[in-house]
Amino acid sequence: MKYIFTLFFVVILTTNCYSQNKDREELKKVSNEILTYIKEYSIVTDSINWKEFRRDILTKITKLDDVDSNKIIFSSILDKLRQYGDFHSFYSDKSNLKKIVSNDTTLNYPSSKIIDDSIGYISLPTHLSMNEKDNFIYADTLRKQIRLLDEKYSIKGWIVDLRGNGGGNMWPMLAGLNPIIEDGTVGYFVSKGKRIKWQSTSKNNYKCKNLHNKIAILIDSLTGSSGEMAAISLLGRENSKSFGTKTSGYTTANQNFKLSNGAMLFLATAYCEDRTKKKYIGKITPDVEVSDNTKTITKSKEWLLE
Repeated sequence: MKYIFTLFFVVILTTNCYSQNKDREELKKVSNEILTYIKEYSIVTDSINWKEFRRDILTKITKLDDVDSNKIIFSSILDKLRQYGDFHSFYSDKSNLKKIVSNDTTLNYPSSKIIDDSIGYISLPTHLSMNEKDNFIYADTLRKQIRLLDEKYSIKGWIVDLRGNGGGNMWPMLAGLNPIIEDGTVGYFVSKGKRIKWQSTSKNNYKCKNLHNKIAILIDSLTGSSGEMAAISLLGRENSKSFGTKTSGYTTANQNFKLSNGAMLFLATAYCEDRTKKKYIGKITPDVEVSDNTKTITKSKEWLLE
C-alpha cells in the first residue's frame, strides 16, 4: 500500500508540474501578444523602455510559483502602463467578456422628465454592453424620451445628466443624443497625428424643433470613459456648458484586441478632441464648478433660463 501511495503521489506531482509548465507557456504566449499590441498601438508606447519592459514581464512569469494569468497581467503589465500615464486600458478574461458581449448583465437605460414645464431633463447611465440589441434599445429609448418631451412641451433648454456614468459603449449614447443637436462631426479620436471623426447623423430619426437650444451637461468624479466621451460630444458646441465637478479622467479611446486565451485587451490607443479640435487629456474640468451635488441642477437651470 505504501508503494502504491508513493506512486500515486509521484503521478500527481508530475501531472501538476506538467500542468504548471503548460500554464506558464500559455501565459508567456498571451503576455507576448499583449506586449506586441502595446508596442504597436498604445498611446504611451514611445515612453516605454521596451527592452527592460519585456524582460521584466517574462522574468516574472518564469519565477511564478502559482501561475495566475490575471495576476501577472494586472499586477505587472497594466500597472506598468499606469506608471507611464495610461490609466484606462484593462484586461477582460473570457468569463467577463462573455457577459459584456451577451446580454447576461443587468443594464440600466436612459430616463427623462420635464422641469418647470420648459426644461428637458435626460439622464444617461453607464452602458456596459457590446450586444447589438442592447445598444439599439439604449439609443432608441433615449430618442423616444426626447421626442415625447419636445412634442409635448415648449423646450427652452436641455439638461444632459452624465453624473455617475462610468462609461461602457459610447456609440449608443451619442446616437441617443442626436435629436437635440445638428447632424455632423461631434468629436475626434486622435492617434499618431491622425483624426477619426465621431459622426452624429439622424438617419431619418426625430429631430427637435429647436436644435440651437442651450444644453447643460452635468458631470462629476464618477463620469468616466464613454461618459466623458458623451460630454465631449456636446462640448465645443455653441450654447453648451458643463456643470459639476471634475470627471474621472479616462479621456482616451480603448481599442479591443482578442487574445489567444479567449480574453480581450482593451487598450488606450487614442486621445479625444471635441468638435473644435480641443484635446482632452485627463479629467474634464467643468465650466461651472459646483461642489455640492444637490445644487448642480439648480445652477444649470439658472443658466438655461437666462
